[in-house]
Amino acid sequence: MKLLRYILALFFIAVAYSMDAQVTIVEDYQVSQMLRNYQSNERTESTIKGYRIQIITTPDRRKMESAKAKFKDMHPNVYMEWNHVSPYYQVSVGAYETKLDLMDFMIDIKKDFSNAIPVVSDIEKNGLIAH
Repeated sequence: MKLLRYILALFFIAVAYSMDAQVTIVEDYQVSQMLRNYQSNERTESTIKGYRIQIITTPDRRKMESAKAKFKDMHPNVYMEWNHVSPYYQVSVGAYETKLDLMDFMIDIKKDFSNAIPVVSDIEKNGLIAH
């Protein structure tokens, strides 16, 4: 009896290994269309939600100008922009895809700009700083 079980087990194992199974996936038309739309929109979008480091927020324009000049002297190749959201002037620097990407630089500039914080911003895809 054991010999018969052993032979049957070997037979089924051999049959299982000799079969070439093929799987066919039939994708629903609406799913395909949504995927194509997403890919098309992704190519046309030139900006993403990313992060910058806001080095100063102040109602005093002279302090803002001073902070800009100081940062430009220290980091002449880093992108910088300023906004006036009444009554405050804000200076933001860099362009990062994630908060983790900006942390090393933010730790470095916090020595000179102690109030620096990460902020969400629309970033041009080609302006991202790669790490």
